[in-house]
Amino acid sequence: MNYLANPFFPVGIKKPSIIKDLSEGTDILLKLLNLCPEYMPTDLFDQKALAKNLGLNAVLIKDERKRFNLGSFKATGAIYAIAKMAYSRLGSEERVSLENLKKTLRGVTFVTASAGNHGISMSVGANLFGAKAIVFLSKNVPNAFADRLKAIGATVKFKGSDYEESMIEAEGYACKKNYVLLSDSTWETCQSGIDVMEGYMIIGDEVQKQLPSQNLNNITHVFLQAGVGGFAAAIALSLRKFLNKDSKIIIVEPAQARTLFISLQNEKPSTAKGQVSIMGRLDCKEPSWAAFYSLSKTSNFFMHLEDDYVNKKINILSEFGISTSPSGGAGIAALIHAKENKLFGINKDSSPLVFLTEGAL
Repeated sequence: MNYLANPFFPVGIKKPSIIKDLSEGTDILLKLLNLCPEYMPTDLFDQKALAKNLGLNAVLIKDERKRFNLGSFKATGAIYAIAKMAYSRLGSEERVSLENLKKTLRGVTFVTASAGNHGISMSVGANLFGAKAIVFLSKNVPNAFADRLKAIGATVKFKGSDYEESMIEAEGYACKKNYVLLSDSTWETCQSGIDVMEGYMIIGDEVQKQLPSQNLNNITHVFLQAGVGGFAAAIALSLRKFLNKDSKIIIVEPAQARTLFISLQNEKPSTAKGQVSIMGRLDCKEPSWAAFYSLSKTSNFFMHLEDDYVNKKINILSEFGISTSPSGGAGIAALIHAKENKLFGINKDSSPLVFLTEGAL
């Protein structure tokens, strides 16, 4: 069976004391993001043709493909984390402005490992707030992506045969040089991903503000694709503040990288084993610890999908004018799978919410 009900909802699995909680407030988040010239809410719309095809009341899509003009939801994460660090360094009498925030980060260097959009977001954020960025890439990342990072102003280092090895290299380098490690994940020795996840929470805040315009009584289901789980955890937490208590949140992973699924089975963060998935942005074999424990409180189901199925459904989406990648549309593929197999109580009266997290690659 490719899905698992979460028996710990809504209490969650007890987390180790070293793992920080996500902050649910978005006031400072919005204040800092409003200093960024490119910030504006992304679209939320009802895809009526897809809803009719699936026999549903509505299919709400939150479109993150134009976020900060960077093509991905990840743009809100690292940019906010860097802005938050700058904000924490401001003197009590100093005005919160982009110019003053830049002054606080002079001489600061941020380091991360990335296979995609997080590295871009961190590089843009560092450049915006007057800091430097170093991104570690695994040896299988295309040179074209490295060139894109360099064009933003980042220094690129190729280390490791996969993302996990690159992150080990990045953590060691940051420690040695006394630089700031800014991962989009969390584990025993790194909690910087908490701030990155908090940046994603603005997306849920936007959904709440945009929902009245859709003339819907409630969102009945939410499908959230997950890699290490940071995006899913942040969105689930922010949506739970206003969703109906009966609304179901479903976490979606590649079958080859079902690390959150396995972690729930084991009741602790656990490593998945599998081949490389075509859902490259979601192809993470180890979970973010903070994300996993948060999701154990906020999510009703965990599921995983095979590459062939997702690829087939992504290709069909073009008939509805939707252009995305297997990673970006995994939540929509999961919705289709759930409707086809009568899962999670989805029926003609359902109004699910899904996220397009990136465009076609």
